[in-house]
Amino acid sequence: LRPAPWIGALLLPLLWSAQCGTPYRVPLRVQKSVEHQLDLASGCERLEVLYHEGLLTVEPGPALTCTVHIEVLAADEAAAATLLAQATPLLAPTGKNAMQVQVTVPPGASLDALRTTWRVVAPAGSNLVARTRRGSVVAHGATADLEVLGGSGVIDVRMNGGSAVLSTTSGSILLSGTYPFADLHTGIGRIDVAMPPAGDTPTELRLATKSGGVFLDLRPNQAFEFQFRGLTRLVECDPEVRVQWQQVREIEGIEYTVGKLGSLLTQPQGVLQMESSELVRVRLASVPDRTAASAENSK
Repeated sequence: LRPAPWIGALLLPLLWSAQCGTPYRVPLRVQKSVEHQLDLASGCERLEVLYHEGLLTVEPGPALTCTVHIEVLAADEAAAATLLAQATPLLAPTGKNAMQVQVTVPPGASLDALRTTWRVVAPAGSNLVARTRRGSVVAHGATADLEVLGGSGVIDVRMNGGSAVLSTTSGSILLSGTYPFADLHTGIGRIDVAMPPAGDTPTELRLATKSGGVFLDLRPNQAFEFQFRGLTRLVECDPEVRVQWQQVREIEGIEYTVGKLGSLLTQPQGVLQMESSELVRVRLASVPDRTAASAENSK
């Protein structure tokens, strides 16, 4: 079959426009960055960090220190330089041995024009608070007490002795390591928790999620008093893990179904209080927790 002559007459203008037309190009943006080593007051034991978007990492160390890397995007060199000059860390005392630092988006700039990367070294006994809308928080073997109030970023925390209070609106939370107390809350997001090894102090863990589910890893021969608010049929356990419901009890004005979770032959090492309207998956941990393994290897 031969195409009709008029088809070529129609295609010729289209081919010409495809070859001679002006292609679309993504507008170029200038990037500039600067790093600040913050001068914290001597004896500072509590630091509160406020930022819109970016990443905050927490590490153990002998003294409380904070470094922030600020990156800006603008249409040209002059605009980028102006934006970078305006986006300076604001450091102020908030009480005895307490300070607050924040980097805000300059007036008139778009929210995605500024990104910060924080590195905080926090010793045992100190307290770190992070407040962010779209940023993420990652802690590596944190010995300090950690509090995070997040928006949509991921919170990945590996504790090594400190307590953790972690809350996010629509992000996921991951908690592992050794901790005497933890309180985790997410509106829309999954919660993954590795229970800590047994210690001299009983563990108290509180979990609450409205959507996203909970995935809990227990160690062999580990057990907890289990206080659960939700449909008990949503609690699914590995064959090696048992859940034994005992009674309905009112705790602080709220009714919980109370029982025992883990090995029924082991005394509970603490209390696990949970509120969930979605699936709760309880698994037997197949490998040792990273923090516990590294602590054992260092002996």
